[in-house]
Amino acid sequence: MEVLTLIDNLVYGEILKAEHGLSFLIKWHGKKILFDTGQSGAIVHNAGYLFEDLTDVDYVILSHGHYDHCGGLEEFLAINETATIYIKPKALDEKYAVHELHPKQIGFNLKKPLRSYPNHFVFLDDDLEIMPGLKIIAKIHTYSSDLVDTERFLTKSDMALIQDPFADELFLLLTEGKKNILVTGCSHKGILNILKTAFEKNNHQNIHYVFGGMHFGGELLRHLDQHLMQFSKFGIEKLYVNHCTGVDGYMRLKLKFPSKVAYAFTGFHVDI
Repeated sequence: MEVLTLIDNLVYGEILKAEHGLSFLIKWHGKKILFDTGQSGAIVHNAGYLFEDLTDVDYVILSHGHYDHCGGLEEFLAINETATIYIKPKALDEKYAVHELHPKQIGFNLKKPLRSYPNHFVFLDDDLEIMPGLKIIAKIHTYSSDLVDTERFLTKSDMALIQDPFADELFLLLTEGKKNILVTGCSHKGILNILKTAFEKNNHQNIHYVFGGMHFGGELLRHLDQHLMQFSKFGIEKLYVNHCTGVDGYMRLKLKFPSKVAYAFTGFHVDI
């Protein structure tokens, strides 16, 4: 199994493009999986320079409906007409973030109606096993409010803006041999809730590898240290963090688990 970061906030060098966003290209048992698409067509640019062909991606899995995770979908669909797109219906709702006391739109839009695209869109509200060892977890349980910060995020419901419950969020759970791998987008519902959901739904088996954003900015960063030891409950061998984890959040994790934490910047590649 290979995981390549096509998009992250950070990049080294001048050839690849970085942007505030996230996208992983995963090669698993002969299948190519694109998890999130960043905010623009930079995924296509970066894939070209990394000698990766996106025209034969089998599955696109969108973690939630924010522009920095779904905004690159339009340019991807322009080069790939066969990939199946997995997304929760609520991801298409209007999304906002409070910015300088005013709501700023942060959702995404496609230029044409969905039926205009030849790709098959699968809308799911329940967990789905695409094939043995490849599961989309759509039902994320709330066990704790630890490391959850949704106050500044809004969505539109019945013409009114309400606090976003992130009913559109999902994550990916893969099995490679005896190893279990979790891939998350922004962990808006709380990384500890996501980890425990994965642990419970995977028959209390360890989650050996974790990829993605932990959303440790703002107020969460002030209280992060008191929650970090909870990560030890899940048997994690390696945390490949990026995007909304933030550099400060990454450094806190690195100090607590120095041998287990790596930053998955744009162009980062790992074999499992």
